[in-house]
Amino acid sequence: MIINRTLILGIVISLLILSCSNSHSELTTVQYSTSSDSTLYYYKKGWKQIMDLGAYADAEVSYRKALRFDPNFLLGKSVLARLTSDLEERLNLYHELEAEKETLTGDERKIFEVYKALTYFTNVREQTPEKAKTTLDSVFVIAEKNLKEIVHRYSNEVYLKAEYIEVLHSLYGAETTLDSLNALTKEDQLVNPFLLGYEAEMEAEVGNFKAAIQKAQELEKLMQSYKTPKPYAVLAAIYFKMDSLQKAKSYADKAFQLDPRNLDASRIKTKIDQQLESVPL
Repeated sequence: MIINRTLILGIVISLLILSCSNSHSELTTVQYSTSSDSTLYYYKKGWKQIMDLGAYADAEVSYRKALRFDPNFLLGKSVLARLTSDLEERLNLYHELEAEKETLTGDERKIFEVYKALTYFTNVREQTPEKAKTTLDSVFVIAEKNLKEIVHRYSNEVYLKAEYIEVLHSLYGAETTLDSLNALTKEDQLVNPFLLGYEAEMEAEVGNFKAAIQKAQELEKLMQSYKTPKPYAVLAAIYFKMDSLQKAKSYADKAFQLDPRNLDASRIKTKIDQQLESVPL
């Protein structure tokens, strides 16, 4: 039987297009340098614990486990350096990050440079706080440039998108960042716990309190099966912006009780307590 040469050519072209399409679809997540499946598992679990649950202490445990399986996984080491509250350990880790940075290349290196810079900022803030602001300003320059490239290249990296949104918010404010949030995130990512809570707080910041409360309640419902301070910290932040200090305090205290190491909970609790102390009796 004679097969039409045009038909064969069409099949070959179709296969090539399909191959290219599949190759492109694989570029939805960053390819990390570790070869340990266990390291990657705990690395990703740690990000979920930080961003979705606000469980910083649990995340620190996960990153230590990740490095137990691959002590040379530099990106995991850089996240642990950001998490640890031990200054001496953080300084040692930063020295290791600086010494080993040339082992990383490509997009993983871009992410690493952001995390290394944030570790340096944390050290500066603790050792020479008068230099903290100028240091953070320089960190934001690196973070905006590098993370912008990453989030536009890898559509499924929701936690990197979350960090990029935080940087944009710090640089440009809530109104601009709300537009970026909706432009950058896919529909299913808009219900990511971190992004949902962050969006709720930004809505409150621009005065859209009804939308803010609605999104915070969505988050609370989404997280009802988890023992996490996240939704309560978000609600505390919103009511604080609404100047409902007693209601804000009740949520902040609940969040802090669930996890004193949760940065969002401790920061908003401190703000509320300071504000209440300044109110005349």
